[in-house]
Amino acid sequence: MLACIGVAKYLFSVRLALLLLIPLIMAAEVVHAHGMSIATVDAGKIFSHWDYTIRFEDKAEKLSKSLENDNEDRLAVIRKLAKRQQDMAVKYRDGQTSMSDEEKAAMDKSFKNLGRELKALEQNRVVYMTREQEKLSKLKAETSKFILGRIEEEINVYAKQQDFDMDIEMQGHTTRNLPFFLHLEGAVDITDTIILRLNQSNQDKLPK
Repeated sequence: MLACIGVAKYLFSVRLALLLLIPLIMAAEVVHAHGMSIATVDAGKIFSHWDYTIRFEDKAEKLSKSLENDNEDRLAVIRKLAKRQQDMAVKYRDGQTSMSDEEKAAMDKSFKNLGRELKALEQNRVVYMTREQEKLSKLKAETSKFILGRIEEEINVYAKQQDFDMDIEMQGHTTRNLPFFLHLEGAVDITDTIILRLNQSNQDKLPK
């Protein structure tokens, strides 16, 4: 029991020592930072305010809407055929007593043909939608990767031009969803400048 108490006291002392060291560490970092040229940037704001991103998101939304319309058109055809098959089944049920064997055979053949057509149309619809959705998802992923890479490239180019020693992304968070930095004394926010530079560039074309 005494050993457990001793271990607990030791762990408490270690935690207390670490807590007391944090302000000293932060103070040392602040003093060091004063001798550096630091730029801060909000990559999320750049992503949402760059004209290229806005135009691509608009294009992606239109492609998604077009795909939804294609799916609805295909479903409308399938529903129409399904209704014909259903009506045929009702007609057969209600009139089979007065129908000849030839009429029954002809209706049965038509019913089965409709069933095969319905099955084929549904299979084609599923294959088409799966393929096109995968293509759209791939396009979004590749373009998002390009956008983030392009933003990083522009930040690095401008930071080197302005001789910044360090670039810090201010929207980074810890595992507990707390910001890494709340304030950096003397740091220059270059977010709006990067947005302006990207929007003035004509080298970035939307994917086809």
